Order: sequence, then C-alpha cells, then structure tokens
Amino acid sequence: MSGRQVRKILFFGILAGIGYWIYTTKPTVSGIIDSITRPILGTRAAVDSSERNRVGADAGTVIAEQSDSKVGSLKEGMTRDDVRDLLGRPDAIDNIKRDDGVEQQRWTYREARRVIVFEKNRVVSIAVL
Repeated sequence: MSGRQVRKILFFGILAGIGYWIYTTKPTVSGIIDSITRPILGTRAAVDSSERNRVGADAGTVIAEQSDSKVGSLKEGMTRDDVRDLLGRPDAIDNIKRDDGVEQQRWTYREARRVIVFEKNRVVSIAVL
C-alpha cells in the first residue's frame, strides 16, 4: 500500500467519523455557540433566569407607575368636585344621552388612563383606557 492510498483511507475515515457525529448529535449553530461560550458566561439556564428576573423587574416598575394612589382612590358614588379635586381637570368632557333618556357626562383623563362616567353628579362607572 502506498502512502497516497493510506492518506485517502485516513481522509475518508475522518470524513466518515465527522458525518457519523453529525448524524448522531444533530448539532445546531446555537448549540455549538452555547458549548463554546458556556465556560465564559455560565450555563444557559443561569442566563435565562437572569433575563427572566430583569423582565419581571421591568414589568413591576411599569405596573407600579400606572397604579398611582390618586387613581386607586376613585370610587363609584363620588361627586364631580371630589374627582376634580383628586385628578384635576379632565382632558375631555362629553355629554351623553342614553336611549332611555338619562343624561350622563363622560370625563376622560389620558395621563391617568381613566374614563369616568357621571350620572346626576355622581360617578356611575370607572373604565381603564
């Protein structure tokens, strides 16, 4: 056997080994990158966990900003003056006449994200925008 034939057999043997490894492990690009970066960045679960904690903290901040104590004090039955003292002047006021003839007034507060409906000077509904 010549040296050239040995090199061909060795080359095809290595090629067959790589093909078998690909067939059995079915590697992905992200899996290969994870296996390379895992010693540097830690396990993937740790990275996922820290990302989940960051997203949860961001969501908690947004919820806290939206649940202002003034808005939380709104209740049905309050008068127009009570609402104005609490939230200030509304961004929009609409007069509504229902089908049954009852007149209502709808106040919209965009920053507080609320729509308040009054009937006979009392709050009858509070909706979130």
